Amino acid sequence: MDTPQVALLGYGEVGHILAAGLAGKVRLRVYDPAYPPGDAVVASNADAVRGADVVIAVTTGADSLTACAESRPHLGPGALYADLSTGAPGDKRRIAELLEPSGAAVVDGAIMAPVPLRGLATPILASGASADRFAAFASGLGMSVTPIGGSPGDAAARKLLRSVLVKGLSALVIESQRAAREAGLEGWFWEHLLETVTAADEEFVVRLVKGAGQHGVRRVHEMEAATRMLEELGVPSTMTRATTATLDEVTRTGIPPIPGT
Repeated sequence: MDTPQVALLGYGEVGHILAAGLAGKVRLRVYDPAYPPGDAVVASNADAVRGADVVIAVTTGADSLTACAESRPHLGPGALYADLSTGAPGDKRRIAELLEPSGAAVVDGAIMAPVPLRGLATPILASGASADRFAAFASGLGMSVTPIGGSPGDAAARKLLRSVLVKGLSALVIESQRAAREAGLEGWFWEHLLETVTAADEEFVVRLVKGAGQHGVRRVHEMEAATRMLEELGVPSTMTRATTATLDEVTRTGIPPIPGT
């Protein structure tokens, strides 16, 4: 079988890592308007996409629709277009709609872990009618793609729900650690933070949710006091205020259902 031709759109951190991993396994053409032509990097989207069996887009989410629109005139029927950008589910559905007339098969891909840690083997979820096809192709190249079926946007939704949790937790850690430092409790709080996170289990998580429903008013008052403390310390209280607002809403609307309870 002929070596497949792959177009890689986007040559940032993720694009560089994927290009290095794919080199020698496919006929690779890379396009990113921020990079001049050279080696596998070509001068235009058309040069990369025309004749490609598979297009893998790893642009920023903000650039994903532009990359799709530029690619559309150059995609052949049956070509596989896998958008791995971190875009909203609606953007992924729009990409599928834009490319449908071309006859290309569209896959929504969601990168589920930091690419620098695992390179080509970074876990990726894939949704859409051609998710199985993309997974089979990618696995032959050493990629780790799990098809979940469904429609474009379904993989993105899982990715962004994880982002709400993980990036939100990151912001909470940053804000609370800044406050601890200003309070002269940096070392104590860091140890407390690590102890809390490492000891967390399902019971702990369920208690977080149910406790908000049972003691919502008291917790709102507690977080209002925490907000005043951060103000006194001169620390921005963005996440603390958001927590207060969410807990206050719970006192009126209740907590979400907890699976299995």
